[in-house]
Amino acid sequence: MRIILGLSQLAVVSGALFFGGCKRDSVAVYDVPKENKSTPPSVAAAPISAPTSDDRIQWTKPAAWTELTPTAFRKGNYLVEVKDGKKVEITVSSFPGTVGGTLANVNRWRGQAGLPPVNSEELSQGLREVRIDGHDGQVVNILPASDNPDATQIVAAIFFYKGESWFFKMSGPQHGVQSQKPAFDQFVAGLRFADAAPIHGSSVGSSEASTEAVLVFNAPESWAESDGSSMRIASYEAPLEGFEPADFSITRFPGDAGGITANVNRWRQQIGLRPWSDSQVNSNKETIEVGGLDFVLFDLKPQTDADKERVKERILAAVVKHDGKSWFYKLRGDIFLVETQRNKFRQLVHSSRFEARNSKD
Repeated sequence: MRIILGLSQLAVVSGALFFGGCKRDSVAVYDVPKENKSTPPSVAAAPISAPTSDDRIQWTKPAAWTELTPTAFRKGNYLVEVKDGKKVEITVSSFPGTVGGTLANVNRWRGQAGLPPVNSEELSQGLREVRIDGHDGQVVNILPASDNPDATQIVAAIFFYKGESWFFKMSGPQHGVQSQKPAFDQFVAGLRFADAAPIHGSSVGSSEASTEAVLVFNAPESWAESDGSSMRIASYEAPLEGFEPADFSITRFPGDAGGITANVNRWRQQIGLRPWSDSQVNSNKETIEVGGLDFVLFDLKPQTDADKERVKERILAAVVKHDGKSWFYKLRGDIFLVETQRNKFRQLVHSSRFEARNSKD
């Protein structure tokens, strides 16, 4: 079964993935936008460029937002007054590199809202992917733990672009944030990246559909597609008679998503294994090259007699970085079942490649 995974052009997703057919030999996965039928009256017509030397990203400021003086890190700085004199703050900031990854930044914002940190698995349930002007990003909506209208809510969009992390963030009392969320969503949907192909133009090439690199792999015939979560771009069950099916998933995050060691130890924790040090992670990894892609593979299973007594699951994992993102392949299930699927897992990894496809397909 040949599987093709990709993202649609200029889309703000609702969080669910749309599969173009249920019983086909190849499946294209796209984030499907909800078309805006009209522009909210609060959105101004004139774009305001980010004050960077090369004007890397441009955006449009809603008319109701008051512009404040930018700071060293804030490329955009806005304030809007809502009910009862409360204020909602909107900022645009950029930093070199991944600044710790999505998980670290979301947990930093959760701390600002007085909430405890989450792990990567919990994080994945609260993120939705977006594609804006041909660039992939993520949106997180951090809701307060109480119904108090003055409790802090934070909504943020994250993009990794030209070696920098860009954060478009709105925070304030939840009643105010909720009132401004339609304007914020339109604000994010209107982002324009400097290297995006122009929508209109006189050249021959401008009328042609743009291309994008999509992940393609061959899924084992015996595996059945499953629903999974909204963060999965692929989800399968690997069956074996007499056993609960093993769960296979592919997920994707910007940057290094916290690094290899953090993710390996998250997976080990899921099945009851103790964390590894950096040196243990390095000594237990396998590196393979697949068509120019460098995969790192791990076989996480109980090794000591004590662990074998209490741990009954096993995880096969593969990580590859491509185009500023990390892709995670993971097969989890009963130790014996996973052993029977090990070759199929490796064959799937070896079949992986990124292909340029027409974004209108």
